[in-house]
Amino acid sequence: MKKALIVDDDRNILTTLEIYLEDKGFEVVKASSGEEGLLKFQKESPDLVLLDMKLPDRNGLDVLKEIVTSGIKTHVLMITAYATIETAVSAVKMGAFDYLPKPFVPGQLDLVLERLKRFHQMQNEIAVLKGIFSEGGILTRNRRMRKILQTARQAADSNAIVLISGESGTGKGLLARLIHDWSSRTGCPFVTVDCAAMQESLLESDLFGHIKGAFTGALSDKVGKLKMAENGTVFLDEVSEIPVVVQGKLLRFLQSHEYERVGDPKTHTVNVRIIAATNKDLEEMVREGAFREDLYFRINVLELFLPPLRDRPEDIQLLVEHYLKRSARLNDKPVQTIAPDVMQCLQNYTWPGNIRELINAVERSVIIATGYELKISDLSPHIANYNPASSSDSALQSLAEMEKEHIRKVIMHAPSLEDAARMLGIDPATLWRKRKKYQLD
Repeated sequence: MKKALIVDDDRNILTTLEIYLEDKGFEVVKASSGEEGLLKFQKESPDLVLLDMKLPDRNGLDVLKEIVTSGIKTHVLMITAYATIETAVSAVKMGAFDYLPKPFVPGQLDLVLERLKRFHQMQNEIAVLKGIFSEGGILTRNRRMRKILQTARQAADSNAIVLISGESGTGKGLLARLIHDWSSRTGCPFVTVDCAAMQESLLESDLFGHIKGAFTGALSDKVGKLKMAENGTVFLDEVSEIPVVVQGKLLRFLQSHEYERVGDPKTHTVNVRIIAATNKDLEEMVREGAFREDLYFRINVLELFLPPLRDRPEDIQLLVEHYLKRSARLNDKPVQTIAPDVMQCLQNYTWPGNIRELINAVERSVIIATGYELKISDLSPHIANYNPASSSDSALQSLAEMEKEHIRKVIMHAPSLEDAARMLGIDPATLWRKRKKYQLD
């Protein structure tokens, strides 16, 4: 859900704009002074700011200047009862997106939001021409990633269950939220269920809810996450960790949209869209009996595999530069550039923790840094001293990585997939499954 910040000392204006923007699908944050507005702007990083020109403690143009120079991507709409051509021109020159005089009617705001929507569309089209995708916290120029995101956008307006797979730290949660924001459910709740963080009984209660006295400690009725997400999206994070008993109850819900709260015989229904994520091989878990086959087929309507960062080398510099600027701003550090040898070091590293590890590594380096340029001495020792030559030795690879690399090489040199299967000593169906598992095109 997009976020809007309203900065105005008029309570009537605050209330009116809050109602209007919430109706348009925004999460609204309010402030009644310039200083409060700037604090909430830094904390919330809103997509849209509606800023009064005359505030009790500061001039709106001064607040606008600080917003523009903060580096946080946003759009500012100036509002004032003291409209002149000169102030309008000054505000736009300083970076305001548009300007509205008080009093204004909803139709005028409708026009501004429509222009803003068209502006975003143009920005996305320009980014596509540059080969860069940047939305919802996902940043990439990798061709394969952009194809996955295109598929996700196409699937967003359906009610189909989406299964997002990939290693930890690849951005599965971000993609789930982006699918929700792209869908017609965007104005409704997006609720996350961390399936790996709870015991069996607690997970069932968290998902479906319970009634008072259902078990020891159930001191009152509880609404489950499914009901909390009415008409919205439920994100089942690490769905592979759901206990087998709860898997059966989840399967029943997916088939009928019906469920019972713990301790309650009454059947309830709810309209939600399910998105699931896993960092494990669910097919292997099915073969081992750890995951129900019928549930696997039910949630695997559309699978989106997010490749690890080591398979997206062209994205490393893009991500490092982006998070360097963000970390410097949030930590009030002067770092602006990266020494060439540092960038080379970061590009050589394999990032086993993927984007999550990269973000943490960049922030740590920014905090340690003392100048305007990031140096080797600012990096964590295990990254600064990383030796790609010794680490590429097959003896240090996992069996899965060795198998993946071997299959890739055989496919590259074999005249056909049938010949590749014959060379590998497996049947074509097994090769198909392994290509799907390792995302080998």
